[in-house]
Amino acid sequence: MKLNLFPSWTQRAAEPEPLVEAAAGKQSAPAAPALNDEQLALVGVLHQLLQTLPQAYSGRESVKRLCQMILPASPHIRLVWVGFCQDDSEATIKPAAIVGPARGESDHWQLAKDCFDYVAPFAQVADWEAGHDSDFHALFTPWQAHPEHCSAKAALAIPLRSEKARMHGMMVFYADSEDYFSETGFASFQAFGHVCEVIWKQSNLSHLLTRQVQLDSLTGLLTRRRIVHVYEEAVAATAVDESPLSILYCQLDDFHKINDLYGWAVADNILAAFAKDTGAQLRKTDSGGRWNATEFLYVLPATDTVDADNLAETFLGHFKHHPVNIENWSIRLALSIGVATYGADGRGLDELIHYATQHLRSSAEDEL
Repeated sequence: MKLNLFPSWTQRAAEPEPLVEAAAGKQSAPAAPALNDEQLALVGVLHQLLQTLPQAYSGRESVKRLCQMILPASPHIRLVWVGFCQDDSEATIKPAAIVGPARGESDHWQLAKDCFDYVAPFAQVADWEAGHDSDFHALFTPWQAHPEHCSAKAALAIPLRSEKARMHGMMVFYADSEDYFSETGFASFQAFGHVCEVIWKQSNLSHLLTRQVQLDSLTGLLTRRRIVHVYEEAVAATAVDESPLSILYCQLDDFHKINDLYGWAVADNILAAFAKDTGAQLRKTDSGGRWNATEFLYVLPATDTVDADNLAETFLGHFKHHPVNIENWSIRLALSIGVATYGADGRGLDELIHYATQHLRSSAEDEL
């Protein structure tokens, strides 16, 4: 990741001050204000950060690394706090990253969700004589119980923007002097905030792309490649703890008739509803995947044949008594389910699926 947010700053710091001509009739342009030592240090860290921050880290790790690189720039920075929230988040937000020597001054570092409503940078001073309704308490709440432990005298919050309207972020810097941010200026800290925004957006994009690769877009179940990977991981875990492992193979019978009769849009909605209803029957440790167009595979760790058969009966019973309601249609699905257990019925996934398909139980059998 290489961004050049403030090229003019480094140029001004490196280039000599322009000569001012005193000749009559000539008026020189005003020289750019020189950066002080504190500003130069912050800009130096910013450029070092943009050149060295690895993209291999996850979003959270990169944000933490960003905060860690900022701290050495100034002995006056006591803490760097970064958090993210949504409109439906709790009233207080836990940090996604928090670093700095002031970490030991409080037992909790949650900040009020109201802080995330700001759209521009805002600073607050730790005026402990102010009433409890004072705005400053928003950023200094972690010290409310023990203000005598607070080594921070001022805080600067930089709002972080996201493409999603319901998502909000904030980066907060705490310094040991009330005048620190007014004397140093906001520019460098806004630049750090912008880097944090980029990391956050790239992380969200990476997460979205990962979901698209791993999840079937129609049903929300795992893709075929991903469910194979989940099965292999479950086999490896079984070899360690010797726990049982089963699969459940399910296919929707005569689904082409539904597609012909109701149309592809209704058929797609039925598949999505089927995936949702079966997912509701699974445990958190179970995984479901779309194997083919109308075939589904469920990997069931720590599940023996008896428990897998019980789940199959649950699936069959559910769809027998609960037709899928799509638009104005109420459609009863016909499905066949087979069960296979690792070791007893095979070891490779192909073997287990073959065994399961040879021992299918159809929902139509229950109606006979």
